[in-house]
This record gives sequence, C-alpha cells and structure tokens, in this order.
Amino acid sequence: MTKTKATTNEIKVAFKKLSLDPKNVRKKTDQNGIESLAANIAVNGVLQNLIVRPDIKPGHYLVTGGGRRYRAVEHLIKEGLLTTDYELFCQVRTEEEATELSLAENVMREAMDPADQFRAFKALADEETTVEDIAKRFGTTELIVTKRLKLARVSPFLFELFEKGEMELSQLQAFTVSDDHDAQERVWNSLPRYYRNSHDIRRALTDGKVPASDKRIQFIGGLDAVRNAGGIVICDLFSDRDDGYVEDITLVEKLVAEKIEAATQEIAREGWKWVRYQAEFDYTTMQAFGREYPKHPQFSAEDQTELERLQAESDDAASRYNETGDEEDRVVFEAADEALENLQAKYVPEFSEDQKAICGTIISIGYHGDLRIERGLIDPADAKAKAAAGDKEGENVSEAASHSKALIAELTARKTAVLRMELAKNPDVALAVAVHSMAIKTLYNHGAARDNGTIEISLDSACLESQIKDAGQCDILNAIERQRESWKSVLPLDPTELWNWCLNVSHKTLLELQAFCVAQTINAIEYGEGYNKTGVDHGDRIGLALGTDITERFQPTAENYFSRVKLDLIHESLVEACGEEAAAPVRKMKKKEAVAYASDKVAGTGWVPSLMTFSDDAPVSEEVIDEAA
Repeated sequence: MTKTKATTNEIKVAFKKLSLDPKNVRKKTDQNGIESLAANIAVNGVLQNLIVRPDIKPGHYLVTGGGRRYRAVEHLIKEGLLTTDYELFCQVRTEEEATELSLAENVMREAMDPADQFRAFKALADEETTVEDIAKRFGTTELIVTKRLKLARVSPFLFELFEKGEMELSQLQAFTVSDDHDAQERVWNSLPRYYRNSHDIRRALTDGKVPASDKRIQFIGGLDAVRNAGGIVICDLFSDRDDGYVEDITLVEKLVAEKIEAATQEIAREGWKWVRYQAEFDYTTMQAFGREYPKHPQFSAEDQTELERLQAESDDAASRYNETGDEEDRVVFEAADEALENLQAKYVPEFSEDQKAICGTIISIGYHGDLRIERGLIDPADAKAKAAAGDKEGENVSEAASHSKALIAELTARKTAVLRMELAKNPDVALAVAVHSMAIKTLYNHGAARDNGTIEISLDSACLESQIKDAGQCDILNAIERQRESWKSVLPLDPTELWNWCLNVSHKTLLELQAFCVAQTINAIEYGEGYNKTGVDHGDRIGLALGTDITERFQPTAENYFSRVKLDLIHESLVEACGEEAAAPVRKMKKKEAVAYASDKVAGTGWVPSLMTFSDDAPVSEEVIDEAA
C-alpha cells in the first residue's frame, strides 16, 4: 500500500463557508446524540478540529471528518445560540487524505468505558457541581446524571470488580438500592456465585423493608404518602416499574390504621349493626358469615311497561340482525339495550333499615391495595339466632304432608318431565338455564349453589393452586382470578337475582360467561399411574384446537423447573434448546451452578418441557371408542 504523506494546514473557517462532504463515511446520525453534543459545545466549545478539504468555490470547504460536530453547531445556530459567522478550527487535507482520515476517525474511535463515565460524573459532583449543571454540560437529563452518580457511589470494592469485568452492569445497578457499603459487600460475599444475579442482590438488600408493590403501600396512596408523612423512601432508580422501599414499617402500619379508621367511621354512619376491619378476608373466612343482599326497589307501573317494551324491541331487532345482518337492526337493538341500562340504573339496589339492624360490614385491603367492603354480613352468633327463630315460625303443617312420599315423588317427577320437554323446545331459555347453573356454582358460595337451582349440572374444578408451587406468584392464576373478579363485579350480589339477570342480558354476554365457567372445569393434570389420562389427552386436543402457544404463558426458570429436576435432565433440556455444544459444560458443574447456567441459556429460546406441549397424536381412549361403538 502506498503511504500518503499528510499535509496538515490548520485554519479557522466560518461555519457559513462549510458544508458536509458527500464522501463522509458516516451517513446515519442520532438526533438525540447531536442535541447532547450541542449542549456540551455550548458550554465548552468545539474541542476537536474538523477535517476538511477545499470545495469548488474558493474559500469554502467540505467537512469530511467531524460531521457530528458540524451538525451540533448547526443545531446551536438554529436555536439562536450561535451565528453563521462562528469560526471552527479545521485541518485542511487533500481529498484522498480527508476520506482516509474520516474512515479512521469513525472506525477506530473507542467508546468511553462506562466506569470512566461514572467516575467522571462523580468527580464533578465532588467538586460541588450540581446535578442540573452536570446535565447541562453533557446535554443529558438530570435523571441520567443521578443514576450515574448512584452507580459511582457503590462500594469501591464492588465498583472495582465492575471495572475489571467481573460484575455485570445489572448487578452493579442492583446494589444501588442501599447506600450501606458494608451491607453491599456482605451480600456479595454471602451469595453463592450462581445466585449473584440482580434479582437476588436486590432481595437480599431490601429484606425487611416494605416494597412499593405491597398492597399496604398501594392502599395508603403510594410512596408519596410515605414521603408526605416524613418517611424515608429508598428509590430503585434502575427498576422498570419505578420501585422503591420503605424501611419504617411502623409508619406504614400507622398510615394504614388511620385510613382504615376513617373508612370505618364513614361506613358506620350508614347505620350498620357493626363495622370491623379484618386484615385478611378470604373466601374461607366469608363462609362463616350469613348474608343479606340489597333489594331492588319495585318498578313503577309506567317504568315496568317501558321496560317490557324495550326488551321486546331489543329481542326483535337482535333476531332480525342475526338473520339478515341489516345494519339498521343493529342500531335499533343497541339503542334499546342502552335505554334498558339507563332505565334499570334508576333503580339501585339498597339495604333496608331492618337489614342493617341485624347485619354488619367488614372492610379489608384488597389484593391490589383497594379498599374492599363487604356489606350485609350476619355475625355467626346472630345467624344461629335468626335460624332458630325461622324454625319456630315454620312449625306449621304444609300441604305436602297430606300426600305420601311415593305420590309426591311421582307428581314432581311428572312435573320434571314436562319441564324437560318444554325446555328442549326453547334453546334461548335453555342457554340461560345452563349459564345460570354454571355461574352459580362457579362464582357464588356453596350455599347459594345448593339452594338456587333445579338443574343438576355437575361442575368440578380441580384445584390448580394446590399443584403449583408459589401459586400466588403465578401470573396466569392471577389473571384468571382477575377474570373471576371482573365477572363478580357484573353479576348481581344476591344469587336469587341471578336468574332474572341471565334472562335479560344479551346472548353475547351469556356465551362469554358460559365460556368462563366451562373453562374453569378443564382438568389436564397428569397425576401419575394413568389417572386422568383421558383428561390429559383431551387437554392436548383442546390446546391444539385453540392454537395455544404455551411459550406466551410459561418460560422455564431456575425456580419453576431446573432446580426441581436432575442434572441429566438439565443436560437433556439444554441439548434440545441450545444444542450439544451449549449443554456440554453442565456435565462438569454442580447442581446449583448448572441450574443458574441452564436458566440463563434457555431464556428466550422458546423451549419448554415436553409435558407442557400439546401433542397432536393424543390417543382416543378405549372407553370412548367402546361408547361410540
């Protein structure tokens, strides 16, 4: 290669006599980066000469090296901070030299090491330069400066490990949740190498503190409520969810108690026999209480007539639309449905004073930090007294007592036969009957299911929570629970009113509710020894029919899979997911090290254990074949 002799000629050139060289090797630029550089130039000037070559027009030059500096100055001129007469130092080169230097400047430039950046920011801060001034100098945000200063102030011992490449940036970021250097180093030294990930570091450093995600923090109004009360909040600057932690648990409990007390007094003014706070109020606890439900006021004669007219109009228009698809019919039934909702909204269910005299209210904190209020509860002791009084009132001779048991059975059997015959001819009512039976068993307590239905549809739902470790942290179970709560918020509180609700809602709503109820009965759990084999096989076929992508709902991790299988299976899993070469190191690892290694390698590959896949060759059981024959 012929070596070109450099012919350096340093001059000052006004910006208005400069243009970007079309031969500049850098074609793409980042506008945010240009603005940051411009902010730095506004404070410190252009620190590095431009490389130029003569343009055709005398006295004018083409910028071959330093295009970003040129654009940054151009940005300042557009902002009115500089004029086109602003002069820049330039090195004049020949066309051949300029192109070669442009390439060298862009290809050979080495990015500043992150650790050096953090130290540079800290040095300025130690000189009492404000965060705002540092941000202005470097054309960045105050948040970015704050983050870099936080990283630079981690224990010097740990920061040195980061500089040497013995610690990832995510690990260094995790240590910023504590300012205690001794605690930082103690956590690093106490954690096994394969548990020194950002999640475990954060967890160890925040043990005993109340996280922002805690429902108590959500209940009192978030971290701002703690700050307003004089509490100290430890912010996690590097969390995607704006996390933080509160050290003073006593303060949190005090704020919770104050808000609960205010809510208790407000609800007590409604006139209930009692109002209590219960920290945890789940389904099992509620079963101990009796319950009254708010009563719907009677419609006026005029509104009852209008209600029936709107229902008929909606049904007729919906039926026509289903047959013809005429858009005008759709508009009519939607307008009628809206008018129905507005009419029914005038009649809000309310508790009577007699009900309040025997009932109370329990308040608690809901799963998402909301105030949960359960009105109309009857204390167990009061429920027994009420039941005893009811027994005495019912001590009269019924009409049925004059009939023999055999005759009663026969008459009601005939009545049932008539009901079956008529119901079979009315699919609309049959759909409502089915959904009613399923919903009352799925969404109401066992007592309501026992006392409010003549249809014997059996809906068994296998308990998934008992099969899943840390079920409370399972996203899909939590999503199902949110669906359940969403439906419960739509359905009437009183199960005796569910029948009328099912008759009056749209077919679409009934079908959606039916789908939810049916879904809760699926049981594809493989218990071993062939038990539930048909359920497992059918689950595969359902999954295939739905086009289910299991990887969207489940990813194998150290916690949910690899720590619970043997080394040989870890190796086999890695071979399937990543290939033999990636799996080979596991043979020489200890179990815990292999678990962390496999979890990291498999992440993002889309691999799941074969038990989680839906097989397209699921056999039809012999029982089903026999029945079909």
